[in-house]
Amino acid sequence: MRQWIQSARGRQQSYVLILALIILLGTQMVAWGEPTVLSITEGWSLAPDAVQGRPPTQPGVLEIRGLGELTFDPAAMTTLRPDIFVPGHFSVFDVLVYLSETEGFELDYSFDEELQTHVIHSLSGLSGWWYDAHYEGGGFDKTVVRMDQFPVKDGMSILLYLEDPARLDAITEHFKEEATRSADIGGEIILPLVTLQSSTVAAEFRDVVVTAHNARLDVFQPGTVTMLDVLLSLGEAGVLTELGLDWRDSDGDIVVVDGYYVVSIQAEGFSPETTGSCVLTHQIQGGTIGAFLSPHSHTMSHIHLTADLEVLVSPEAVEWLWICL
Repeated sequence: MRQWIQSARGRQQSYVLILALIILLGTQMVAWGEPTVLSITEGWSLAPDAVQGRPPTQPGVLEIRGLGELTFDPAAMTTLRPDIFVPGHFSVFDVLVYLSETEGFELDYSFDEELQTHVIHSLSGLSGWWYDAHYEGGGFDKTVVRMDQFPVKDGMSILLYLEDPARLDAITEHFKEEATRSADIGGEIILPLVTLQSSTVAAEFRDVVVTAHNARLDVFQPGTVTMLDVLLSLGEAGVLTELGLDWRDSDGDIVVVDGYYVVSIQAEGFSPETTGSCVLTHQIQGGTIGAFLSPHSHTMSHIHLTADLEVLVSPEAVEWLWICL
């Protein structure tokens, strides 16, 4: 950690959007359980066998605009990313490839080393495809998560569509920048900027070194770095003093969550107010992709695509927002 800068500047637009989020989710949220508290004295690692997320077992549906809704059987699935997923778990892209083989539609794809992800060259003779996905209780949010890194759960919704060329170009360039940023330093992840923000105060941290803590070995292979590792690495760097994580099997009428919610945080110069039930949400930021993010719906998605399930490559910035009901 080379530098950190506190600020107390407001971001009114973000919090208007967050208020809309709170209204949407308010009926689904329940009182938090007893969280796991990590700290300087307790350490910043979770027991690797502490939780067990459920692999998909129920038939799922992927909708391709122009082709309709197609059903897949999780029991028949394998993954093209065994470097990321353990057996029994797989990605949205794995579903697409499986369906192309079982339903007979044309799909031309390859793994792009420069982007560190699989890319679609054509589907049914057309190029320019992208996807959106969300878990039960979420909403489509114009995701920028790599398609072969988005974990599939029971009850999720997946949509494939022809994306606006400008947005697809920005996503592609963003992926290339991430991969280059990591490759230039030998595969390490050093985030130029991490921001913690509440309605009253913000703290910024520069050049944050992020390493894997293997909190979700039930889903990911050892060494896979996730968004949650950003906070755990800040703790190891001596910046955080406390982090509260609440494991959720479900949330109200949302049957499958199987992820950690970040329900408390204390850091140097950052002690957010707690009014009712609070949660720390996240999203990437960056000059190339920033204009193509949707703060409101993307934040809503992160309530369900929890930080421990979002694979981290090497974005320009990660922003954490503290919201309370």
